[in-house]
Amino acid sequence: MLQAIFYARFDLAKGPSIIHQHPPNSVIPSATTQDSTLLNFNDISAYVIPDYEFCNLPLSIATHGSRMLGYPISIEDTKYARNRFTFNVCFLLDEEDDVRPWTQVVKKTAMFFRAMEEESSLLDVEEELSGLIWAGDKGYPAKDIGIVYPLLEAVFEQMNAYKEVCVRVDDLRVLNLRLSRPREIPAEVHGWDVPLLTRQLPSPAQWTWDLALAKIHPHIDGIKHVRRIAELADVEIRLVKRTVRELLYHERAILLDIFHFQAIYAPTADFAWFAKDAAMQEECANYIAVDPTKNGLAIHSDHQTSPTPTKETILALYASLTPGLTVQDFLLAKQTELSNIDIRRFITFGVIKGFLRRIHKYALAITSSTHITAAAIEPTGGSSSPTKTTKPRTDDAIPRDIDRAWRKAALSSGWATPPQTEKALATGSGSLSKSARSGEGSNHSESDELARHYLNGQHCLDEVCVNMHASERKIVERLQSGRIGEVLLFNR
Repeated sequence: MLQAIFYARFDLAKGPSIIHQHPPNSVIPSATTQDSTLLNFNDISAYVIPDYEFCNLPLSIATHGSRMLGYPISIEDTKYARNRFTFNVCFLLDEEDDVRPWTQVVKKTAMFFRAMEEESSLLDVEEELSGLIWAGDKGYPAKDIGIVYPLLEAVFEQMNAYKEVCVRVDDLRVLNLRLSRPREIPAEVHGWDVPLLTRQLPSPAQWTWDLALAKIHPHIDGIKHVRRIAELADVEIRLVKRTVRELLYHERAILLDIFHFQAIYAPTADFAWFAKDAAMQEECANYIAVDPTKNGLAIHSDHQTSPTPTKETILALYASLTPGLTVQDFLLAKQTELSNIDIRRFITFGVIKGFLRRIHKYALAITSSTHITAAAIEPTGGSSSPTKTTKPRTDDAIPRDIDRAWRKAALSSGWATPPQTEKALATGSGSLSKSARSGEGSNHSESDELARHYLNGQHCLDEVCVNMHASERKIVERLQSGRIGEVLLFNR
C-alpha cells in the first residue's frame, strides 16, 4: 500500500526541499500539528536530490520502517539557475513490501513530470505562481493553485483504491499507471506434460505468433502430451517446450498429466472448499454432463437417467477417489453413477480447480540383473578404450538414446518406419511383421538397459512411457519380468 507521495526540488536558498506532499503532514509537518511523520526528511534529503551523476537513475532508501522509491531527474538547460532543474517524485511504501511492481510506476511518473517540464515548463512556472503554499507552511495545500498537488493526490488515491491511475492534466497530457505484479517464471516443461489452453489466443494480427506456435496450436487440446504434439506438428521438441512455457508465462495455458485408465487420483485439502461452493458444483455438473445414450459406460436400465448429475452424486464420486484406486477400477465400481458423466472431463475439472491431484507411480531398482553387460549396448563397428572416461548422460540425452535405439530396431526388424497410421503414432509401435515379432527378443537387452536410467525412484512412469514409446502396462511388465533385476513400484 502506498503510504505517501511527495514532490521535492532543489531550491537555491533552502537546498533539497519538499514542495508538495500527500497526505499533508506525512513527511513535512506543519507548525500547527503535533502528528508524527513517516520519516525524518532531513536524514535523507541529500539522497532525495543527489549529485548530478546519480540523477536519472532509480533510487531506493529504507528508513524508519518505510522504503522510499524515487527517480531523481536533472534537466540541463541554460534557462535555469545554475543551468539545471533538478527534482524527484518519491513514493513511500512499507519497508517489507515487494518493490518490484512499483519500480516501473515510479520511473514512468518521473518521466511524465520531466515531459511536462521540457515541453511546457509547467513545474518551473508553478513555483512562481502567487498564492502557492509549500508543504509544511500554514494553509497547505493551497486550493486551485498549480497542477502538481492535484496530480499527486490523484495518484495516491487511485493507486491505493484501484492499483491503477488515469489522470488528465490538460488537453494533451494523461498520466496512466498500473501496478502489475511480476509474473512467476514457469517451471520447466517436460515431454510428458499435457498443455491445455485456458483462454483463446488472440489472432496473429493482434499477437505475434512465431512459426512454432502456429504449427503446434491445432494440436493443443488437453489430451496430447508435449512429445506427441512435437511429432504431429513436426517441430523439434525443444521448441515445443519453449513455446508452451511462454503460454504458461502469459497465463494462456496450464499443464495437466496424461489421462489413462491406470492413473490414480485423490482429493486434496481443497476438496472441502469445493464441497461448500454450490456455484462451483453447478459449473462442474454442466461441464462433465454427457448424454447417457451416447456414453459408452451407460448400462441398460428400466429407469430414466437425468442428463445432468446431481451435486450429491458429484461430491460422492469425488470422495470415492482414494489412493490406490485406478481410474479403471473406479469406473467398474461406479458404472451406474457415471452413466451420464464424461470421465475425462470429470477428472480434468478436479485437477484444474485444484481439489484433485494425480498420484504418480515410480520405479526403484532393489537389485540389478547381472546378465546384461556393457557389450549389449556397445555400438557396433567400434570399440572403446578401457581407460577412456565417459561423461555421464543428462536427462535430455536419455530420450534421444531411446529414440535412436527404437529407430535402429525398426530398421533392422521390419517395423513400419515412420508409423503409417494415427494409431501407430499413438502407440509408437506400428504393425509388426512375423520377422519383427521373432526378432523382438534380440532387442530386449538394449531396451532394458535404457530403462535402467529411470529406476532411481525419481522418474514417474508417465515419463518412462513417453520416452520409451510404450504403454504403462508394457513398461510394468518389463520391470516385473526380472530381466533387469528386482524393481519396486510405489505411488506418491
